[in-house]
Amino acid sequence: MRYLNSKEVANILGINISTLKRWTENGTLGCKKTAGGHRKFTIQHIRDYYKQHQEAGKKFGAALDNAEHKDIYSLIKSNDYNQLAIRLAETSIISDDLSVNTILHSSYMGGYQINDIFDLIVDPASDLVERWLCDENISHIEEYISRKLITRSVELLSESKPNGTFNGKAALCINFEDDLPDLGVAMSEVLLRHNGYNVFNTGSHAELGKLKNILNKYKIDMVLFYLCSRQCCRATALNNLKKTNNQVIEICDIAKDTGVNVIFGGEGIEHLGKIPKEVIKTFKSYDQLLSYL
Repeated sequence: MRYLNSKEVANILGINISTLKRWTENGTLGCKKTAGGHRKFTIQHIRDYYKQHQEAGKKFGAALDNAEHKDIYSLIKSNDYNQLAIRLAETSIISDDLSVNTILHSSYMGGYQINDIFDLIVDPASDLVERWLCDENISHIEEYISRKLITRSVELLSESKPNGTFNGKAALCINFEDDLPDLGVAMSEVLLRHNGYNVFNTGSHAELGKLKNILNKYKIDMVLFYLCSRQCCRATALNNLKKTNNQVIEICDIAKDTGVNVIFGGEGIEHLGKIPKEVIKTFKSYDQLLSYL
């Protein structure tokens, strides 16, 4: 887990170090202390402060008004999801990781719900990048750069919800063997963690192998698969539909035998045959996934 130091948090909140120290001592702001007495903070500590002090939340980002990202904070405060999505798309294709992280992490610290960040900012940004690719305004390389950068930033949102502080349930997030992108699975993992699940994530190109043995070994309650339909994996997925359909049938059989909940996400589901809804739940938005948890 990446921690913020006192100086970084003081800058975000627009206060001095002495005030920060006093707030941590009187319980106004949460923190963790090292054995040596140094204060460490997570994004969650800052988010909790803003939730408990709504007036301070109205001034979110004020201390950074002279920084280059002041317009991003303005968009966040005005709930301008459309412009945030456009900005995310534009900055991700040029590998501007600072701006990408600012958009996603500051939206979270500013009180946005995880499912809204994914449904209203990340997915629309990805759709926009896909449209630019289809119109030949950008190359496949730029699309890969965008997806990789956004995925990496999304994964950092799990750092404030580490495995181990959970609701007693475990989930296995896995891509189909011939599906390349990790973004959908990464967003699913973050949402699950923020709702108390202990998550095992295989990433892309994972072979199912002896799935039933893994479910029993780690006492998995839910298996979540994701199949993308964007250009980045469409060709690979369509060339392997028969194999993927066979995997879905195998998963359904395992679910019946073990009682494990199976959730299937992504637009790629439209390319498959009939999905047995009595066994598998499906989602195309993270708000819908949240409703299952």
